[in-house]
Amino acid sequence: MSQQGLVDYHMHTAVTVDAHMTEADACQSAIALGLQEIAFTNHVMLTQPDFTISPEELVDHWARIQVCQQRHPELTIRLGLEIDYYAGREDGIAATIQRYEDLIGRRFDFILGAVHHLNGVFFSPSRYAPALFNNQEVEDIYHDFFVLMAKAARSGLFDVMAHPDLIKKYTGKLHPPVPFDRYRAPVGAFIESLLESGVGIEVNPSGLKRSVAEIYPSDPLLCLYLSEARARSVEPIVTLGSDAHQVEDVGARLSEGVMALRRAGHNTITLFERREQIAFHLR
Repeated sequence: MSQQGLVDYHMHTAVTVDAHMTEADACQSAIALGLQEIAFTNHVMLTQPDFTISPEELVDHWARIQVCQQRHPELTIRLGLEIDYYAGREDGIAATIQRYEDLIGRRFDFILGAVHHLNGVFFSPSRYAPALFNNQEVEDIYHDFFVLMAKAARSGLFDVMAHPDLIKKYTGKLHPPVPFDRYRAPVGAFIESLLESGVGIEVNPSGLKRSVAEIYPSDPLLCLYLSEARARSVEPIVTLGSDAHQVEDVGARLSEGVMALRRAGHNTITLFERREQIAFHLR
């Protein structure tokens, strides 16, 4: 299955230490793949300056996006952010979003929420992750992660929660697989918070290149979210994003994300324009 006609709603550019591509290169790659819409979602982490797009960089980033949009009218380009959630710092996160929107004179198209920090550990980078997994039981770590994700969903700050089971990233490297049934209860509470708060989840296939070798979220988590949404007569909110940090990852494995959705009996994703949802039916 090709990437033709798909969308990539999770991309990072070289305004933070972890990314290595320009807006222009990302757009050219997207066009070459036949993508029809993309969203740039650079990081904001209140405790990690190197992983946070600065106000000055945001202004320049937005200017470069506008140039790209003028050059490539066939590609719709959205402006988003991926913002880390910290319990107790909701006001600071909200103030940052407002400050950044004031700087560019417009609303962001959508906001991804994320949890990369847990129990005092910045666990997403491989050099820090052992400090989390070497000191606690794995099932307790999974429980704490989904409790924090549920709080993030209920905060009212985010449209979609990125890589909703990111905590499994080091499966096979720092710990063995954890059966879904062993953390189903906190996942259920997380899904309840999503549905009650009108927050969506992201299908992010970047986990396929990690030791876990699995899409975020897993098939059981995705199926549970969709089945609970149907049971409540709530329209699911699902975005699709590669989590590209370099040009070769733009659009990568999106077709496998689509297949995961189809395995779960779902054929629609959600697009955003200035925080308003737009349904997009997959071909």
